[in-house]
Amino acid sequence: MTLALATIPKPQPQPDLDSLLLAYFLMFAKCPRKAEPDIDGMYDLQEIGSAPEKDFERLTPYSIARRAR
Repeated sequence: MTLALATIPKPQPQPDLDSLLLAYFLMFAKCPRKAEPDIDGMYDLQEIGSAPEKDFERLTPYSIARRAR
C-alpha cells in the first residue's frame, strides 16, 4: 500500500496594481531631481548626497548602538 501526498495550492489574491503604481509614483515624486527633463525626455534622479559621519559604535552586530565619545 502506497500513499501519495498531494499539495493543494492556496488561492492567491489578485495583485493590486493601482496601489503598486501609486507607490512607484510617490517614490519618483520624492526623489531629488532637476525641474526640467534632459534632451531625451528623461528626468535625472540626482544623487541624494553624502552620508553623515558615523557617530555611534556597537560591541557586536546585535548590540545596542551607543554614541561614540
